[in-house]
Amino acid sequence: MALPPRRATDALAAELFAPLLRPQPPGAGWRAVSHDAEQGLCLTLAQGDRVLLVEFEPRDESVDCYARTRRFNVCVRPRFAGPDLTEAERRLVLGVVAAVRQREGLLPVLADAPAAPPEGRAAVREVSAARVLVPEGRNQYYLNPYAGCMIGCPFCYVGPRADLSRALDGQAPRAWGRWVDVKVDAPEVLRREVRGLPPGPVRMSPILTDPYQPIERTYRITRQCLEILLEAGFSPVVLTRGARVVEDLDLLARFPRAAVGLSIPTDDDAVRRRFEPGADPVDARIDALARCRAAGLRTFVAVQPMLPMDPARLVALTAPHAHVARIDRMYALDRVAHLYDGAGCPEAMTDAFFERTGAALAAGYAARGVHVDALDDLDALLGP
Repeated sequence: MALPPRRATDALAAELFAPLLRPQPPGAGWRAVSHDAEQGLCLTLAQGDRVLLVEFEPRDESVDCYARTRRFNVCVRPRFAGPDLTEAERRLVLGVVAAVRQREGLLPVLADAPAAPPEGRAAVREVSAARVLVPEGRNQYYLNPYAGCMIGCPFCYVGPRADLSRALDGQAPRAWGRWVDVKVDAPEVLRREVRGLPPGPVRMSPILTDPYQPIERTYRITRQCLEILLEAGFSPVVLTRGARVVEDLDLLARFPRAAVGLSIPTDDDAVRRRFEPGADPVDARIDALARCRAAGLRTFVAVQPMLPMDPARLVALTAPHAHVARIDRMYALDRVAHLYDGAGCPEAMTDAFFERTGAALAAGYAARGVHVDALDDLDALLGP
């Protein structure tokens, strides 16, 4: 049976970054670890244990960024470390930006996108995967079984980035949450990839796609990939809003090292219905977290973004079932102000709310022996 087509963005990203992907490092001992084109365009650079992620988003003068090209905002962040760049790293990034400026004309010119069609049945497209296991540095990886997410949280920051990738692929615009690309051959591609890569932690998280969104029940791409990772000695780190992760507890419990996290940004299901209407109820996610811990897995709770909540109650509900907690605020508030206004809680999008709530959560988790961590270092999250 012939495979479905590949997304054109894979080849376009390889062409854009071609000079930086050659065997010679970009400079001063740095090398390109990987590139990706599923949530915008990005390049990962490494020098020893130091890793930089350089992201290219649609140009937007209203958004702060590190640099701009004719077509992109350029954002840079070190992984596994604080946000500051050294002077040598700044020069490196400026060289990368200059190389992209010279080549961005190779990308197709995108017409102004028409408005996405009214909500209807989600568009499901079967595609062939060019790559599946993407290195993040330090022998750590990430894996997206799908592209697109039917949970479709309206505050998700990846939507505009994924829109760029979708446009470069020649696809018509659709609202975030109303399309999914299924990588039907991902397990076969992954089986080939793991033969040539050293085992390490593999992040599967709800950024571009939730590994346990509803369509997983039909295709089981996530489960098939987990089976291959188990055989090859890799360690999954799964983060999801989907309580159906418990359907794979039999498999996850067989890994010598594995971690599962549930995104639970509020204790109030009425708030959840306003901000995460496509996600599972709060109590279902808490129950899934408890079952994962009872199965012997390393567990974590992601309170990000912090939504309107009673922080003491959320800690009481989740702390008994989590080894680690991650806490973060809501960003791009101008895009989501209507959600807060509709819920009648505009005060919950203020800096004062995030500072007060974040401090209460951190103190509450610490008092119950739950470590608060940024989770960038997957080895540290997996524990001994």
